[in-house]
Amino acid sequence: MIAVGCALCIAALGAFTGCSNNKNGSEPVSINTSETTKAVEQTESSTKTGAEAIMQSIPITSDNAKLQSRSVTKDGVLWLVQSGSSAEFTVSGNNASLTLAGSSGIKTDEAHRPRYAVYADDKLICDAVMDKQEETVSLWADTDKTAVIKVMLLSEAQFGGVGIRSVNAESSSAQPVTPTDEASLKIEFIGDSITCAYGVEGKFGDTFSTAAENFTKSYAYLTAKALEADYTTCCYSGYGIVSGFSADGSKNEKDLLPDCYGISSNYADYGTDWDFSEQCDFVVINLGTNDINYVAADTEAHGKEFTNGYKAFLQTVRAKRPDAAIICTVGTMGGDDVYKLIEEAIAELGDEKMTSFFSPSQSPLDDMGTDGHPSKKAQQYIADILTDKIRNLLAK
Repeated sequence: MIAVGCALCIAALGAFTGCSNNKNGSEPVSINTSETTKAVEQTESSTKTGAEAIMQSIPITSDNAKLQSRSVTKDGVLWLVQSGSSAEFTVSGNNASLTLAGSSGIKTDEAHRPRYAVYADDKLICDAVMDKQEETVSLWADTDKTAVIKVMLLSEAQFGGVGIRSVNAESSSAQPVTPTDEASLKIEFIGDSITCAYGVEGKFGDTFSTAAENFTKSYAYLTAKALEADYTTCCYSGYGIVSGFSADGSKNEKDLLPDCYGISSNYADYGTDWDFSEQCDFVVINLGTNDINYVAADTEAHGKEFTNGYKAFLQTVRAKRPDAAIICTVGTMGGDDVYKLIEEAIAELGDEKMTSFFSPSQSPLDDMGTDGHPSKKAQQYIADILTDKIRNLLAK
C-alpha cells in the first residue's frame, strides 16, 4: 500500500524527508554524479565570496533540468504527462523542498489518480498518489547539501499528470538548480498497458488502481536503465492500431494509439501538439495486443485492415524519426496471428532499419499482475530480450 498524498508521508531515511516509501518500491534511477560535482564546486565558490544564503523558489524548465518523456509547461508549472515523464536536476542549499501541483485528475476516484515518485541521489524518498492541488515535499532541512533530485510520473497519461511548481532552496548560489547530463543514447517507447506497467504491483484478480501501476517496473524503463539511455514514451492502456480493446471482437475506434502519437497527452488538461524535437536513436513499438479480438472476428478482412493500419503508423513514426532504428514487438499477452501481420507490414515497407521480434508469452508461474498483466518478473524478461536486441544493433 502506498501513501495517499504527502500529508501522510513520514521522514525518509538519512538526511532526506518527504513521502513514505512504497513497500513495493519504485526502481532506483541512474544519477549522473558529474553534475553533483559541478554543483558542489559552485556552492563552495559562492561560500568563499561570502554571499548571503536566501530562500529561492525556482520554476523547473528544460534550461535547469533534464526532461525525459513528454511534458507540458502551463501557467509556470511543468506538468509530467506521460508514463515515466520526469525532471532531473541538481539542487544545492541549506534547506530544500519541492512544490508539486495536482491536475484535475485529483478529483476522480482514488483508484484513478496520478501516482508519482521523488528520488534524491538514487534513493526513493516519496511514492504517493496525488490527491491535492498543491503539495510540498521536503528534501532536506538545516544542513548544507547538494543532491540530484528526480521527479517522475509513475502512472499513465490518461489518469492525469503531476506538476512541478517550483524547487525551493535556501542558497547563496545564483544557480542552485542545474540540469544533469543527457545520455548519449535515447529510445522512444510506444505501446499499450504492457508499456505502462499496468497492474505490475497488483495480483491476478485485483481491481485496477494507479497505486499498482509503476513505470519503473516496465520493460521500457528497465531496458533504458540497462543501456544507460534516456527515453521518451507514448503509451495508453487498452489502445490499439485499428481497434482498442474489445472483449466481444467488435471494433473499438475510440482507443487508437495513432490518434495520440502527435499530442503530448490525451488528457484534457494538456492536449497540446507534440513537437518531436527530441532526437531518438531507437523506437520500440509494442502494439497489437488490444487488436487481437477484433482481428480474430474476421481474420481475412480485419487482418488486412490491421496490416494497412500498422503500415500507415510505421510511416508516421518514420516521418517523425527519420534516422531511428524501429523495433516492433507483440506477444507477451498473446498475439501470434497479429505478429504475422506486423511482419507483413514491415516487409511491404522495405525499410532496412525496421525489424521485429515476438515477445514470448508470459507464464502463469510468473505471478501475473492485475487483470492478467505482466508481473515485474515478466517485464524484466521482456527487457532482457529487448536489451540484447538493441545491443546487437548497436554493434553492427
